[in-house]
Amino acid sequence: MARHELCGLAPSKTENTLGSEYSSLLINAHNHQKLNDWLAAAGCLTAGGVLLLLCPRFSEWPGHFSDQSNFGNVRPSAFMQRLLRLAVGLEGCFIWDQENGFSGNAPNTGDKWRKTLPTPSQVATLAAIKTVATGRAKRPLVIRSDRGRGKTSVLGLAVAALFASEDNDCRRVLITAPSFAAVKGAFEHLADVLTATQWSDDSCFVGANFLKYLPFDEALKSRDDWDLVLVDEAAALPVAGLRALLLRRPRIVFSSTVHGYEGSGRGFDIRFKAILDAERPQWRRQSLVEPIRWAVDDPLEQALNTLFLLNAEPRSGDDEHGELTVRVVDREALCNDDLLRQVFGLLVQAHYQTTPQDLQYLLDGDAVLIIARRGNCVLGVCQLLPEGDFAEDLAVDVIKGRRRPAGHLAAQRLAHCSAESGYLTAKSLRINRIAVAAGWRRKGLGMAMLTAAERYARSRSIAYLSSSFAADLQVINFWLAQGFAPAYLGSRRDSASGLYSLIVVKGLSPQRDAAALRLARQLNKDLNFSLASVYGGLSPDLLIVLLASTRDPARVVPTSAVVVAQRYCDGELIFEQAAASLAQLCLACDLRAVSDADLAVARLLLGHDWATIADQFALTGKADIELNLKYIFKQLISTLV
Repeated sequence: MARHELCGLAPSKTENTLGSEYSSLLINAHNHQKLNDWLAAAGCLTAGGVLLLLCPRFSEWPGHFSDQSNFGNVRPSAFMQRLLRLAVGLEGCFIWDQENGFSGNAPNTGDKWRKTLPTPSQVATLAAIKTVATGRAKRPLVIRSDRGRGKTSVLGLAVAALFASEDNDCRRVLITAPSFAAVKGAFEHLADVLTATQWSDDSCFVGANFLKYLPFDEALKSRDDWDLVLVDEAAALPVAGLRALLLRRPRIVFSSTVHGYEGSGRGFDIRFKAILDAERPQWRRQSLVEPIRWAVDDPLEQALNTLFLLNAEPRSGDDEHGELTVRVVDREALCNDDLLRQVFGLLVQAHYQTTPQDLQYLLDGDAVLIIARRGNCVLGVCQLLPEGDFAEDLAVDVIKGRRRPAGHLAAQRLAHCSAESGYLTAKSLRINRIAVAAGWRRKGLGMAMLTAAERYARSRSIAYLSSSFAADLQVINFWLAQGFAPAYLGSRRDSASGLYSLIVVKGLSPQRDAAALRLARQLNKDLNFSLASVYGGLSPDLLIVLLASTRDPARVVPTSAVVVAQRYCDGELIFEQAAASLAQLCLACDLRAVSDADLAVARLLLGHDWATIADQFALTGKADIELNLKYIFKQLISTLV
């Protein structure tokens, strides 16, 4: 086998093995250190399969791992020390070295690997999907499963059963996900069951029936009359978009991984449940329990869960008593596996794309960790990454695009877009993750941890704090409330969330405060001219907040624009004659106090056409939209008088 290969594939291609099956796996850990690749490949092992890990001597491996990980640390890897300490006592883990030979006994697998399919939970899930497709409308289904439970395949099997039914009224099925690779297995199972299937690119045709894949943003825009909509890996998609799809499609199934190397659906469970309860109280949940490719008590799955905390969950904290404390904890404290499990469980719950690699970063990186705790229960976690402290010549090279050192995400982006080397030569801290336990949100824990972060930063002469995240309205409002200012808006939407990335900054000195203000004002000017050409995918309500939080309060509202807007409201001017002045007012004024202002922003700043606006806001057409526009601008004019 060629060097640096997993399952006969280059490590960079391991994500393409999802859904494949292998009876054995050999990883050369001397050369390949990427944990996500290990777990992606290990998830493809079938029952009774063997994972072989070629590695340095245990006494040498932590140091070798650090050298290969490019963290810049000279200390041996704490992550690898933990892994080796736990691995020695795990069932099904057997060690052979050149001096001491082989230790441990191979497991007696017997017949426990032989499983009859479909499993009971698969049968129940197939019936539940059929009920969504053929029963009463507006009763969505949420399917939850850990990895290896046949979540995606059961979607394909359900479509096959619907298409094969004699009284089938479900002929047009749409499936969407973060990528086609995530749902390819559904198409394969459909084609396996119905041999007459014609598979072409992203569609499967069975006579007059067809299953079609659309990327999530296209699925949101689709006006086709789908009989059933399937959303796989829903936790990786923006909740606002999921809600829009939920309201638009009367027959819809959401499916997501709860625990797995590629991410967690726990955060999705918590956030989306409230929306379902409010909008579709008749929704139902179905769980896939039994593993498909291995036994329930499979020692390899249990070992991977233990070593990489794939099933880490935070505690509820309901039974804990005592004072709530918020403090910085050192890396050595994470040697306590109970504390580590709670911290990592919270981070997993808060962010879908948390992976085993993040566990390594948590233990081996230079991150500063702030924990909110009550008794022995961790209720909040804030992770800070050191950035900056560059030499001037390196900072200049970054600004000119000649260099791009690893890490320092916010500092490099801010320096490059502003041409101010101070963002890189100064020391800063980027808030990489902030997570609060579900039952403790909106109780001030996030604010308390950021206060502790600021206090810590000031004590170490840090110039500014920053954070980067997918621009969601609820999230940006949180950061604005903590005194952070929008500084940079990415020009491309994230492929998973469908949202633009936003960097926010809080200066900790008068000089950095002024620099952050300059960036905010520049962002406002950029938005004035680039909305339709660059940021057409922004949500109107988010744009209102961005414009308001970055505008110059000294900006003068054009009197002539107010006059034109009043004449439009009075019916003296048609929309086309007043549009430019109406857009000027949208840019110059704070629209947060005006109800339904998102409609005006969608039409005048984002350039949505009349048909799109009517569909988006449930209006009958142009005349109805204009009635609403005149109401909006009457409100706005009244605030200016």
